[in-house]
Amino acid sequence: MIKKRGIKILTEILDLKDIKVLSQRIHDGIGIILQTESIKSYSICPNCGTKSDKLHQNHRHIVKDLPLAEKPVFLEINRRQFKCHKCRKPFSEDLEFVSKKRTYTKRLAQKIIQEVLENDIHSVASNV
Repeated sequence: MIKKRGIKILTEILDLKDIKVLSQRIHDGIGIILQTESIKSYSICPNCGTKSDKLHQNHRHIVKDLPLAEKPVFLEINRRQFKCHKCRKPFSEDLEFVSKKRTYTKRLAQKIIQEVLENDIHSVASNV
């Protein structure tokens, strides 16, 4: 297990706004899995714009990110669900780096698009 300083370095290398790495593990044949969480203790209700810190549920997701040292990287993220004080409705927090219902980060999608524009689709598909 990596010490606290190593986790801080992984957070800096990951370079995602308001996200910190909690732990890491390497699985042979799969890649690096980084357990992450949001630094913020609140989220903004998409219905009314009210800030809410009332946690309703936790939902763990695994999303693929850019590779690190040619090893696949997966982020185990906790997309928390909050309950709005004003609307009284639950909502999932918005994470800037991954769209809802997606299994990959926005920056990975951008990298693949760029590679397709520069190469042919078959060579990109064999690398992903």
